[in-house]
Amino acid sequence: MTVIGLKPGQHGKIFVAEHKGRYRAKVRVRLFDGSEPQVSRVGSTKEEARLRVQDAVTERLGAAQGSADLKPDSKVGAACRQWINELRVRSRWANSKIRPQTVDEYERLLGNHAVPYLGKLRLHELTPARCQAWIDGIVARGQGKKHDLISTAISVRGAFIAVLDRAVVHDALRDNPARKTIPPARKTPDPKAMTATDVYRLRAAVRAWEASRSGQPGPKPTGHLPVAVDVMLGTGMRIGEVMALRWGEVNLSPDGLPTIAVEATLTDVKGEGTVRQEKTKTDAGERTIIIPPFLAASLESIRPAATTAKMPVFPSRRFRDGRNVLTPQTPHNIRRSLRSALEQAQMTGEVYPHLLRKTVATVVARQMGIADAAALLGHRIDAGVTARHYIERLRLAPDTSAVLQALVDIGVEEAARQGRVETAPREATGVAVEAELVDVSGW
Repeated sequence: MTVIGLKPGQHGKIFVAEHKGRYRAKVRVRLFDGSEPQVSRVGSTKEEARLRVQDAVTERLGAAQGSADLKPDSKVGAACRQWINELRVRSRWANSKIRPQTVDEYERLLGNHAVPYLGKLRLHELTPARCQAWIDGIVARGQGKKHDLISTAISVRGAFIAVLDRAVVHDALRDNPARKTIPPARKTPDPKAMTATDVYRLRAAVRAWEASRSGQPGPKPTGHLPVAVDVMLGTGMRIGEVMALRWGEVNLSPDGLPTIAVEATLTDVKGEGTVRQEKTKTDAGERTIIIPPFLAASLESIRPAATTAKMPVFPSRRFRDGRNVLTPQTPHNIRRSLRSALEQAQMTGEVYPHLLRKTVATVVARQMGIADAAALLGHRIDAGVTARHYIERLRLAPDTSAVLQALVDIGVEEAARQGRVETAPREATGVAVEAELVDVSGW
């Protein structure tokens, strides 16, 4: 029978009756979800039974009740899956701060490092100690290995905290036990940059590799790898941003400063493959970069006679008549080509695409300052409320073209002094000149 007039959090009259030589106290309580279950407890005396049922009512009112989607006895694995599914929907909202590839990464982390160890537990079975043991286990599995899993432990802990925060929102938990865990200390980064000689060796290696493919069976060499490397060296762009470039975003007009507009990136999305994301990794990543002469010359060397705004700078292939296909090469393809070029030059493992970005950042920071390096790379510079709400953001990156041109020129000069080129190049901006003069074997 429903008690009339009870409000959420209230209970009715406590009834105590003798039961098999003991006493049973019973009472109805109205929970915050509107239900009115009966709570009963047994004691050796009437007063003991009454006190026990009062404690039970307090515990019941303070316990999480859950929602239609998630209950305290729901499994942790189900909570992870629901969070991923919600996040994936929100990643497709207009102006969403969550990128689809970020959701894919969270799904991978939870699937590999959380669900196998915690997935079968019930939410109400999670404790700070159990969560801490799980984090410590990840770190322990990485000890002594090339990848020590420190960053993995930190990242998956952050994702799991978000999963349990959602459980709190659904009243399946009253507190988030993962927030009480202690993460491992993140390693202090020690960025490394290439020297001017290293840059020269790399540019020579990719050109020698491209030249070695002429006359060989298979697709005709395109010259894309040397130019893609030059784009990264001349702008500090991410490899995904480089591969997403379209000719409509490249200005090589001799009437003004040559520029590249960074407006998109190529990214891998689950179920869709590699797609062109019409926005950069972050909002601050949208920028226009003044490029150095060597890069302008490189781009000019592969520009078709007729281009359209949406034509990729680095297309995946060409038709037999030379027309471009409106499909860009993927970062995976260009990475594979780079590995082949490095292997041929006996430089295996010395260079990877992100090292070029670090090199550009280091050179610009030393010559012009950290703020200019951050702006060039598309990193956010937080200046508080004023910057966020009152100042229109300047999307033109600082002019670093002279600094990056000098990086290439110095490498050529040093190689000439060491006798690594037969004669000094006529100009450092030429694409073909260096390829003819360089012997990279034996470096």
